[in-house]
Amino acid sequence: MKFDTLNQNAKIFTEIKTQPKWWKLFCDDKELYIDIRKDNYINVYYYGGSLAKIEYKKEFVASINKKYSVNKKDVLDLNTLTEEGIAEIKTNIKKEYSEKNKKVENPSEKKIQGKIILENRDKYIDSEFAFNKDKEIPNLRIDLVELHNNVLSFVELKGITDNRLVNDEDRSVDFPEIIGQMKKYQKFTNKYENEIIEYYQKLIQLKNDLGLKNHNANFTLNKIPKLLIVNTYQKTTRRREERINSLKKLLQAKEIDFYIVKYQN
Repeated sequence: MKFDTLNQNAKIFTEIKTQPKWWKLFCDDKELYIDIRKDNYINVYYYGGSLAKIEYKKEFVASINKKYSVNKKDVLDLNTLTEEGIAEIKTNIKKEYSEKNKKVENPSEKKIQGKIILENRDKYIDSEFAFNKDKEIPNLRIDLVELHNNVLSFVELKGITDNRLVNDEDRSVDFPEIIGQMKKYQKFTNKYENEIIEYYQKLIQLKNDLGLKNHNANFTLNKIPKLLIVNTYQKTTRRREERINSLKKLLQAKEIDFYIVKYQN
């Protein structure tokens, strides 16, 4: 089954190659990252918050969450966009995060994701990869796509406080949700290896052409997905150490490829 409709010659991409002013503003801003979607549109992110979704409908059309918008409208005028305007939107996104992240030890996964991408621009080439066309592998959405040493890997991101890492007493299963999630990702990579490689070869070349990345499009696929756990604990306690050690034992027993990194505010 082919799962991408990405067209490298779609009008949105050919027009962006003319380097409109707003595109250069986005590309030059080191606090933003840009993802190309398989349905031929573009997302611009600021630390996980979607600053703009850009489509082409006879002309460029950019939408934005009203919560982030300066004028509280869901349309962003690209032609009048300035550095100052982008800065205002960033401020609004920060405010939204501050309301959701009053607990320092429990930042939103989106904020963690954006921070990781911005700190590893050369490592992560895509985020929020979605695939919903196979009933045997439903509702698939992968947080990060890594390209390192010419090996492409799918990476699931979880904060250490995420309840999906531990058993839920209300669920009649003997393992946490994350185990089934990782197994589902591995089933996907095994079933669609050729399609995944073909899609990301096209995506990488397109990003290179648009000046977003400079990666080698010749790579192999790691069919074992990775689990990245971000330790957001600010203080170490016996109970927390026991939780982490118990989690490590479980993931090792289930043969999950995982690693734990410390979160820095």
